[in-house]
Amino acid sequence: MIRLLLPLLLLFSLFVPIQVAQSANDTYAASVAPLLNENPSKNGKLGIVVKSLTSGRTIYEHNPDKMYIPASNEKIITSVSALSLLGKDYRFKTEFYSGGEISNGVLHGGLYIKGYGDPTLSEGHLGYIVFQLKQRGVKEIKGKVVVDDSYFERDRYAKGWKEEWKDDFYSPAISALSFNYNIIELKVYASKAGSRPAIKIEPKGSNIKVINTAVTSRKKGALKTIWRNDETIVLSGTIKPKATVTLKIPVLDPTLFTGNVIKNAIEEAGIKVSGPVVANTVPRWAKTIYIHYSDPLSSVITEYNKNSVNIIGENLMKTMGAEYKGIPGTWENGSAVISEFLKEVGIKNGFMIVDGSGLSLLNRVSPETLTDILSYAYENKIIATDFIESLPVAGVDGTLKKRFRQSEIQGRVRAKTGYLNNVRALSGYIFTKKGDVLVFSILSNGFGWKTKELQNDLLGELIECCNNPKREHSGVN
Repeated sequence: MIRLLLPLLLLFSLFVPIQVAQSANDTYAASVAPLLNENPSKNGKLGIVVKSLTSGRTIYEHNPDKMYIPASNEKIITSVSALSLLGKDYRFKTEFYSGGEISNGVLHGGLYIKGYGDPTLSEGHLGYIVFQLKQRGVKEIKGKVVVDDSYFERDRYAKGWKEEWKDDFYSPAISALSFNYNIIELKVYASKAGSRPAIKIEPKGSNIKVINTAVTSRKKGALKTIWRNDETIVLSGTIKPKATVTLKIPVLDPTLFTGNVIKNAIEEAGIKVSGPVVANTVPRWAKTIYIHYSDPLSSVITEYNKNSVNIIGENLMKTMGAEYKGIPGTWENGSAVISEFLKEVGIKNGFMIVDGSGLSLLNRVSPETLTDILSYAYENKIIATDFIESLPVAGVDGTLKKRFRQSEIQGRVRAKTGYLNNVRALSGYIFTKKGDVLVFSILSNGFGWKTKELQNDLLGELIECCNNPKREHSGVN
């Protein structure tokens, strides 16, 4: 008899979570059911949790504890951890040292530049860096420009990143010394048919060279690039007359790339540099002459989440590893720090963290865990405002700017998108018409293009939730 009952009990247990959630509010279950019924074989590939932050009630759930590849929803975990551990006022730094004395305008012993994980260093900062050198009376640098990226490990790519992604600008090599998100722009300008197009590399002064074999042609075709070595790109293919094409290419050695761009800016400002750019560590006798600081972490997190900038997540993860586990910062140590943080705030399972951006196909998280993290962030007055405001607003900005426009959802949802091949994710907050605040996570792996339709329908229904909520607390200041 027991043997006969066991299969029935197991089958019943699989459906209990859905039935309980559906009984809580059949309206929201009904909005999801048609798509689930259309794809019964894919039901396990979809996980949903919706909770009210005002009443604590679970509104709807489907596979709440099953773990999925989260794609960029991983950024929610990284953001909340970084704001909590590093603090909203944390600033990345880049240090400049002299190898010897500065006398009569000459900096002796070379210039040393050490990176501490700033992912935001860009062309807009070069003028101020040069200004600081001039303020210290530097008119000439005798020696090399030495770049030091030893604050991070030398592994440039996280586990679970596909090999072919190394050619895509959204997954650049990671270094403690970075510039322009470690991306160059190769601008290609068509000439007359049969001739080589003109090319221009930005930012100026990098160590990247281009072998141009491309041709202007009226025939159908495209431009292609391939790395011959760490500093040389071969451009091939065709471009149509009168066309202009911009190719975004991640560099293979961000450290030397950054050093060369900074050296060029120094020289363009009239400061002579006698030596080349080389990679090494800062010696003990070097003297600090200037420290460049990034914007505060609260601003960096906003750029990270609004525009889903992957390099920021990786640098944050390695920085947390370095700050809490010791130098050099590694993905493994960063993962350990985040895992320990989550457990300390009561989130003990439902996640496996490999990288900081969500690019890794080895990351796993359950929708229950994501809603728990979002709930923690909302209720934590220290980080709530900065975190919530960093999320894209439906139909307004960031990765949700073009979605939910001219709908009732516009302006009422703040959420992080997530997209990889066969992965669709959307998690965040819903501010309903009736004054409730809902937290939600919708994760799918292999459910297909219908996921977007499901997200749209469910959020459209949830905007009307819930009846006369009793607001017990608010995490927003």
